[in-house]
Amino acid sequence: MKNSKKSISNALIYIAYLIVIVILFDVFILKHVLNYGYPTHFKEENEQRYPAPFVEFSGKPNVGNQNEFGFRGKSYRLADTGCIKIAFFGGSTGYYGNPTIPEILERELNILTKQKVFVANFSVIGANHRQHLHAMIEHLTYFKPDIIVFYGGYNEIIQPVFCDPRPGYPYNFYYRRELSPLKKILLENSAILGEIDIRTGFLSGLKNLRKIYNPDSNEWKQKIIGNYFETLNLAKNASLIYKSTKFGNPVFYAFYQPFQVPKDYLNSQIEIKSRIRNYSFIYDVSDLYLPLKKDIYNDIVHVKQPANYLMGKKMAQIIDSSIFNKN
Repeated sequence: MKNSKKSISNALIYIAYLIVIVILFDVFILKHVLNYGYPTHFKEENEQRYPAPFVEFSGKPNVGNQNEFGFRGKSYRLADTGCIKIAFFGGSTGYYGNPTIPEILERELNILTKQKVFVANFSVIGANHRQHLHAMIEHLTYFKPDIIVFYGGYNEIIQPVFCDPRPGYPYNFYYRRELSPLKKILLENSAILGEIDIRTGFLSGLKNLRKIYNPDSNEWKQKIIGNYFETLNLAKNASLIYKSTKFGNPVFYAFYQPFQVPKDYLNSQIEIKSRIRNYSFIYDVSDLYLPLKKDIYNDIVHVKQPANYLMGKKMAQIIDSSIFNKN
């Protein structure tokens, strides 16, 4: 009897040791050394996705190459009086690059128009046009732009397939706003649980959201497409509340960007491209990279620098021909 109790006691001790070893290996080795587990950007504690009111997240102010508002590049407060001021809103494809697409756009318009042009880059990694709409309200009253540019498509149409599936929601809204503190602690510190949730969405609740909204359904795809055009219409109308010293009201442009369309969304792409023809302020530049080799893409949407040059020049040509040459 004593030997049996001792054996059970020893077994429990070994199990306890094993659990401690597994937890230490999980938390310190797999998570913090080898970087396995749930992606850290969902909690927005890095410098490129920092919590911000109304828009959910923005860049962290005065960190790295970000200005006092958290946006990449020069502050819009530095715009010279009398110059043509452009507000550029995009996601990571507007943020990344050396130079970025907004910087290339500014340089090319300086050349084409022979006027002083200032482009303020309001792009935020991971942000969609619905967030850009709110960012307009936050910043453009002070900047007073002459031209507003929305550049996107991927974050609005494809990103919800893999992230929060609700049309127009920030990609990590379910995580930031709806997940319990305990589950956040588990996902942020356990590589094993994080890897399991990436594949199942069970702990984070993403599985249930996908079940409710069914991102693979035609009904969901129609809602996503509808939200894209609704948001651009709202942004276009919202632009009219501002005053431009050059044009009365800011001139609004939306550019539908290139990305590698998943096979299941080819029909959605065809519909979007067809509907864009009904809008004078939306420009379909999604085929611009077709003459380039396929390896111009680093992944499904991000591109190498030659593509940025091509896009910046194309935008400048469209803006120049529709405003300056026209007048």
